[in-house]
Amino acid sequence: MSIPTPNADQLATVRKLRDQLVDIDANVWPDINDDIFLFRWLRVKDMDVNKTKDALLATYKYRQDEKINTILTDFKPNPELVKLVPYEITGVDKDGCPVVVHEVQKLNPKKIIDRFGKEEIVRYAHYEGEKLMKLMRETSTLERPVQQSFAIIDAKKFTFKQMTSPGAMELALDGLKRTQLYYPDTLKALVVVNAPKVAKLAYKIVKPLVPERELGKVKIFPKLNVKVKKFLLERIDADQLPEKYGGTKKVANLSNEKVITDDDDELTGNPEDLEEGDDMVETKVGPGKKLKLEYDVEQANTQICWSFQTDDREIGFSVYYGDEKETIVPYQKFESVTLQTSSVVCGKPGKYTLCFNNKENRFRSCTLSYMVAVYPPGSADDEE
Repeated sequence: MSIPTPNADQLATVRKLRDQLVDIDANVWPDINDDIFLFRWLRVKDMDVNKTKDALLATYKYRQDEKINTILTDFKPNPELVKLVPYEITGVDKDGCPVVVHEVQKLNPKKIIDRFGKEEIVRYAHYEGEKLMKLMRETSTLERPVQQSFAIIDAKKFTFKQMTSPGAMELALDGLKRTQLYYPDTLKALVVVNAPKVAKLAYKIVKPLVPERELGKVKIFPKLNVKVKKFLLERIDADQLPEKYGGTKKVANLSNEKVITDDDDELTGNPEDLEEGDDMVETKVGPGKKLKLEYDVEQANTQICWSFQTDDREIGFSVYYGDEKETIVPYQKFESVTLQTSSVVCGKPGKYTLCFNNKENRFRSCTLSYMVAVYPPGSADDEE
């Protein structure tokens, strides 16, 4: 469901809000002149004029500080970065909202972050976001508001190693935070197809940070079968949807892999119904006890990746080399039950130990769920 057309009372609230935005130069940020734009922000803040005003003023300052108002003319994205993070606007859905398709690539996020830097990647994300907002602004009318996009992500190549790559999740969560603050309620639907089991872990990391109204927009399907294509076609006309996903549109920059369309499975799309990763292990760590996971690394630049969470108990975690003489990841106490995920690149061969320490709970056991994977250099998804 897209943003509805505002009624008379809601338009009156929009006008009241606009009267209080005297500190925002509409020549610098023309969206302020758009009733539907202001209505979208008001909806996020439950039609509270003062809260919406504060959010818009904070965003206006952010846009000035980051030079976002002129980014479409002043910023030239690196062509190599564009190739590594491709997406296509293939058409519009049945409400006129742009359909954006992104196919996850087989790449090493750490290499991309090291090569281009976080600032360049964030800048490129803002550039693409502003392109999308410009498109929506140009097609929006009061009778048919367009303030949101319909996103399809093909996650077939998404791996545990990518998710835990140093800096990758931090950058993704930072992007999520910026989107919620500065582009609120611009997502109409997010449909993930060909989702591997590791997608459930990624969802569990993101879930606590996303408002309930946004979670309801997310559908995750482990396959791309006839029923999933029908789901998409109920929302997007065939001539606006790429052939691979059930439509008739030819899109040169999207892969044309043959897809098995087994129609036997009932797929709800509910992220909570996804299976967990194959190697998630559950165990109890006794009061004041430690659980040590030891790995003999034969080659330098081997990557050890992990995810873990507890029940309602805090736990300490560290990584060290050899017999605790060299600390790789300093001890940290995790008080939250939120899934934690990260990795290290081993600088030299030898024994590496992941240590879970329940010393914070002297009288109670801690139920720990964890998943660890070891990738020697040259693993299949170690490329850029």
